[in-house]
Amino acid sequence: MTRTVTAYFDTPQAAEQAAFDLAKQVSGVRAQVFDSKSSTSDLSVLSIPQEDLATLREGFRRGGATVYAEIPDNQFETAATALEASGAIDLNEREAAWRQEGWTGSSTSSSNQTSPAAVMPTSAGSAASRTAGVEHLGPATSEEHIPIVEETVRVGKREVEHGRVRVRSYVVETPVSEQVSLREEHVDVSRHAVNRPLTDADDAFHERVIEATEHAEEAVVSKEARVREEVVIHKETEERVETVQDTVRRTEVEVDDGRTSGTAASNNSSGTVTGRSVDHAPDTKTSGANPKR
Repeated sequence: MTRTVTAYFDTPQAAEQAAFDLAKQVSGVRAQVFDSKSSTSDLSVLSIPQEDLATLREGFRRGGATVYAEIPDNQFETAATALEASGAIDLNEREAAWRQEGWTGSSTSSSNQTSPAAVMPTSAGSAASRTAGVEHLGPATSEEHIPIVEETVRVGKREVEHGRVRVRSYVVETPVSEQVSLREEHVDVSRHAVNRPLTDADDAFHERVIEATEHAEEAVVSKEARVREEVVIHKETEERVETVQDTVRRTEVEVDDGRTSGTAASNNSSGTVTGRSVDHAPDTKTSGANPKR
């Protein structure tokens, strides 16, 4: 299923660039650019109300252009965002500004424009003509269809990154000092002057070797690693209920039966003049890539 979007830009160059960027970002899109060189028959493919076409023609007269694109339904939001990022203009605000300048909703300044009383096809194969804002049914065998459409809201969810916690473990070396008492042995050899008679205890006149070994204590360092604390990283999931508010549209049909006799016609009766009702979904006209409310 596809939907259509119409976005207005101040220059054809901006519209061409927006169409190019849209084709790069959205797969399966078909985009066309309309400007002052587009003919009336070309504009009929836009599938938007006649008075909106008059506003577009005024924009073309002022040098603007429009991107019209057919977009897969699941890519519509991406396309609207891309057109906004490309600088799409809010056509409703721009129209209000033109009217303050004196524009009345029609112009004959451009050679490719037609007056409001001209026959403008509202859809392919339409048998109605438009005069002073009223669509008139054609021959007795002709008929027109006004769709009665109502929008519904579908709320989905997507996962987005909400925040990040990073925990880093690293090594810190801290100098330490401790005191320890160490013992050392020393061998001392000395001579003393003696003047006494030799005795048997002196065990004299044979060879002797006496060896003395010195000992000393030295510090020995050993380390023991002990876990003194833990940092635990875990994630918790909680559920919350959020109220999503939006608006939905629907089309209404008002029947003004001006006949003085006979049975009142039903809403679907051919030959009955009906009020104009236009649905913008699935064929959606946007100004600044926002659906027209």
